[in-house]
Amino acid sequence: MVCQVARTLNLEGGRSDWSPIQISSLIRALIQSAVDFLLTCFALAIVCLSLSACNLQDRAIDSNRGEPTAPPTGPPTIQIASPNDGAEFVIGDEILVSVLAADSIGVNRVQLFVDDQIVRTVSSESLQGDLAMQAILNYVAQRADVGEVNLRAFAYRGAVVSEPAEIVVVVRESPAQVVATPVRQSNVPFIPNDGVCRSLVNVPLNFRTGPSTGFQIITVLSSGTLAPITGRDSEHSWWRLNVDNRVGWVSGDFTTEYGDCSRVLVVAG
Repeated sequence: MVCQVARTLNLEGGRSDWSPIQISSLIRALIQSAVDFLLTCFALAIVCLSLSACNLQDRAIDSNRGEPTAPPTGPPTIQIASPNDGAEFVIGDEILVSVLAADSIGVNRVQLFVDDQIVRTVSSESLQGDLAMQAILNYVAQRADVGEVNLRAFAYRGAVVSEPAEIVVVVRESPAQVVATPVRQSNVPFIPNDGVCRSLVNVPLNFRTGPSTGFQIITVLSSGTLAPITGRDSEHSWWRLNVDNRVGWVSGDFTTEYGDCSRVLVVAG
């Protein structure tokens, strides 16, 4: 830049064709340009800081499902709310296991084991975890499961794990072999087998105005919410739902899809 100014003033070679007044005007113009540039940079920095503050505030809302008020009092706890011990299912049935987990700091995830094999893991959407998490873990009964099946659920706070909650269910080969009268549980939804593409919310989940965590939260959907899918994003990672005549978006990382979803249209980038 110094060389450019020198050439402009024709100072190379020790002389100048510019008068002192012209040189002074040029220097003032250069100084004003530098000041304008610095002010622009400062304004951009303020905008960036404002956006960062908005994201931090949104994350605070996103994870505000209770704040820990004391040091950990022990490992997380978990219980199975449904199905009942001894419940009967048929090969191919969707077994929806509703669990209630709690921790003094926050439950990060819950897992379902079938005969000592992990079959389902669902995580909290909150980075801090939930002080109380109601979750639904789903599993399809297999032919290899015919007979008594041991279901165990665990809750985790990081690497700290709860004692298991455990029940035994019975898997039959056909409906004719089911002995007990099926009892519909009030804490799990009925999933119609009509081919309509629907999303089941597995954990408490933010319902947003758009397909990313940068969009405003409309409300928090309860686990067990079942709603039609009316659109998706281009990456197939966010679903647009219609919940009680309200349209919003949820992350597909915390849901299970049912029905024929192959025709769901891309409605956002």
